[in-house]
Amino acid sequence: MARKKYLVPEVEAGEFANKRKRSAVYLRVSTSKQYKKDITPDGFSLPTQEEACARRSEELSADVVVIYKDRGESAKSADRPDFQRMLHRIRTDRDIDYVIVYKIDRANRNVIEELQMADEIRAAGAVYVSVSEHIDDAPAGRMSHVLHAAVAEYHSRNSGAGAIRGMTKKAQLGGTPGRAPIGYRNVTEKLSSGGEIKTVIVDPERAPLVQWAFDTYSGGDWSLTRLTETLQAKGLRALPHGGEVPGLIQRSHVASMLTNRYYLGYVPFNGSEYQGRHQPLVPSVLFERVQEVLRARRHAADRPSKHPHFLIGSIFCARCGARLCFSRTTGQGGIYDYFFCIGRQQRRTDCKQPYVPVGAVEDAIAEYYETIRIPDELRADVVKGIRKELAYQRKQAGPEIAFAKRRVVELDNERRRLARGVVDGSIPGDLARPEHERIDEEWAAAQRLLAAAERVFGHVEETLTLAMALVGRCDEVYRRGGPRIKRLMNQFFFAKLLVVDTKVAGTVYAEPLGALLADDFIKKMRRRAKSDREMSAKDSGRRCTSTARALSNLASLARPAGLEPAAPGSGTQCSIH
Repeated sequence: MARKKYLVPEVEAGEFANKRKRSAVYLRVSTSKQYKKDITPDGFSLPTQEEACARRSEELSADVVVIYKDRGESAKSADRPDFQRMLHRIRTDRDIDYVIVYKIDRANRNVIEELQMADEIRAAGAVYVSVSEHIDDAPAGRMSHVLHAAVAEYHSRNSGAGAIRGMTKKAQLGGTPGRAPIGYRNVTEKLSSGGEIKTVIVDPERAPLVQWAFDTYSGGDWSLTRLTETLQAKGLRALPHGGEVPGLIQRSHVASMLTNRYYLGYVPFNGSEYQGRHQPLVPSVLFERVQEVLRARRHAADRPSKHPHFLIGSIFCARCGARLCFSRTTGQGGIYDYFFCIGRQQRRTDCKQPYVPVGAVEDAIAEYYETIRIPDELRADVVKGIRKELAYQRKQAGPEIAFAKRRVVELDNERRRLARGVVDGSIPGDLARPEHERIDEEWAAAQRLLAAAERVFGHVEETLTLAMALVGRCDEVYRRGGPRIKRLMNQFFFAKLLVVDTKVAGTVYAEPLGALLADDFIKKMRRRAKSDREMSAKDSGRRCTSTARALSNLASLARPAGLEPAAPGSGTQCSIH
């Protein structure tokens, strides 16, 4: 592209040193839409700013020797590439007489940063010039500078707050503020009325790969790295941004994807979560299973290895406390699998734990499960207490649920009346829109309440029954389960399994099982259960709350998807508050 006629090359600056001053121009636009227009690389705004600054430089009898441009950068932060390069030159080279901007909000939208920059320019012997505002070192000019900077900051903050309010409203109504995650596409749909609406649809290319990723990772045998590499091989790319060709998906993208509840049909925004209008990609049971795998790996520091084994991350050396790792060797007689103490191998301890055959450790842990017993009477008391608390909570929530059901019907009728009024002209369109938004917001809130009640009251009792049945026969389930079931059971029941030679020397129970099996807890539950029975005999009409309150904290036992068999449809962890 031809060089601007007013831009003097650096090598020629010496020729004008005794005649004309030297100026630097700073230009900025906030978004890519502002410079990716028409056939020019800078769109319309940047050339307009540049020409105005060049004219101002000429009026000052100065030559433009350098132009700094920040494309698609916000002035809320000073961390902009060309802006920082300009400041560095001013501080170090001190060869600029004027720093020219089209408006001061092109340089900064923060009063303090704007005045600090102006002081730096003055200290370097240069003059700060705005094409659109009058600022200079005179008292009136400095006052004007402060006022213009304050107005720029106000407009920036006010527009940002307005944008947040608008996006929050959109999320409350089930829309998607900003870009939808991988697996969806943002599109603009034309309305029959002639208007248009921005919405989200399923991406037919990426959505199947997202669903495959959830299903594959839920098995517990894949690492995030392996999953990412396989998705890359399948051609999954990140979302396009700013018209650029998207690159292959990265590990951080996959980790974020696996925890994003947007795929369940919700819209997380600004610390809250709303029921979305988009189509869910992942069933709740599958999503919760993936969360179980992620939680288990964070809890047990479990990392799938080249030769994965379901005990990795759960077993530790009883002698020194170090982790036991898996090893596979090939000898004359075939392939041999062993566990070894990482503390001894790396010589961090003086541990004498030998290499232990994998099969012997597997058998020892299966036998240990036979010792996990919750007394039948205690198990009955736990179930009874939680069911009492559940019945009480259902009763307490009854009026609110009934009101929500009535409100849904009322709002549906209001929506119909509003639509008829707009059609027949009795209700002006400008009044109908805010009323329609109010109805939608109240309707969505009522539906969320009903959905939450159904999720809690519809599944928690069934889940509780399954969980307690599992605790009652965990040794049988463990022996019959495959590697995935055994892995999940070990990580659910135990924080650590301590192994010495070929025996289980001790365990550290994970919660809530640790609290449930603690001697003092068992004694307390027995005392309270006995007290409840005596109280019930005296006054059968009085609600007995002591056991229910004590046991309500154990509702976290009812984890619907962590262990097989999962309760159909119960995809979220239930708890009673």
